Amino acid sequence: MRFNIFASILVSIAAMSFDGSEARAQIDPWNTYSTTNNVSRCAVINAANAELVVSSVTGQFILVSSTDVTLQDTFVDADNFVFFEGEPFGSIGFATDGDGLLSLWWLTLTGTVIEIDSITAVPSATSKTPGDFTDAGCDACNFWDEPTACAAQTVTVPLCGVNVPVTLPMIGLGLGVMGFVRRGERRRSRGISKN
Repeated sequence: MRFNIFASILVSIAAMSFDGSEARAQIDPWNTYSTTNNVSRCAVINAANAELVVSSVTGQFILVSSTDVTLQDTFVDADNFVFFEGEPFGSIGFATDGDGLLSLWWLTLTGTVIEIDSITAVPSATSKTPGDFTDAGCDACNFWDEPTACAAQTVTVPLCGVNVPVTLPMIGLGLGVMGFVRRGERRRSRGISKN
């Protein structure tokens, strides 16, 4: 009986997490890209001397290597082609880096890596390929300045007059534990021993 009440509470929490106004899905301020077979998923676009993300609102590059700065003269279209001051300037795509991992790169049409002038933010081609670089970035949260963009999503649940924050992973863990406990109760009620 207690289990059913507890299960009802957790299911209600899960339902609120998907339906409640306080629990809207987090929308990242950057685009995330996947390989065609979904083996790799990255948001950080690597350049020879910088890390960038693409704004999910404007399609512009945001330099995230130091202080986050929008590169106003850039635009990445739906086909991942990059434009600088309205002119085509390479594309972004996955390539194998020096660690042997797939990572996302800003490349020329010949496959060399782009670098960004540290003063003017003007891009230029290099003779280097992604294989010349190690420790390439992938997770935008490792670079993004605003911590709220990467905070764990929480749901507040009113319990005994107090709003208690519950994270979605906690809900999943609770439902998993309940299923395990419930199986144990069924075994005991049937007289089945684990030994």
